[in-house]
Order: sequence, then C-alpha cells, then structure tokens
Amino acid sequence: MYDLLDVACAAMAALELDKISEKEHAFKHVMNRIYGYMTPAARAEFQEWVERKGWKQKETIILS
Repeated sequence: MYDLLDVACAAMAALELDKISEKEHAFKHVMNRIYGYMTPAARAEFQEWVERKGWKQKETIILS
C-alpha cells in the first residue's frame, strides 16, 4: 500500500519540477517502482511493446 502511495507522490512531484532532467529522473523512479511489481508475463509483454515502438535499440554483446 505504501509503495503505491510512494509512486503516486513521486509522480505528482515530477509534474511540479522545472528542469527536464529532474522530471526524467523522477519519472524513471516511478517506472522502476512499478516495474518491480509486474509479473514475469507482464514484463515480457512490456519488453515486446518497447521493442515494437523502437525506443530501445538492441545491443550486441561480444565476448572475447
């Protein structure tokens, strides 16, 4: 319950901030808190949605 209140307060605070970088930091905090409560299936669906939007580029890991 209090985690939900924390997320709601952080989102409201982010709307009140003046600097764009501070807003982005506050909203990333909100997103991380919510992501932590998602089920594995919901996380997979979210990752698919992000990939469809093209917001996150795929990374290639090269081990040598």
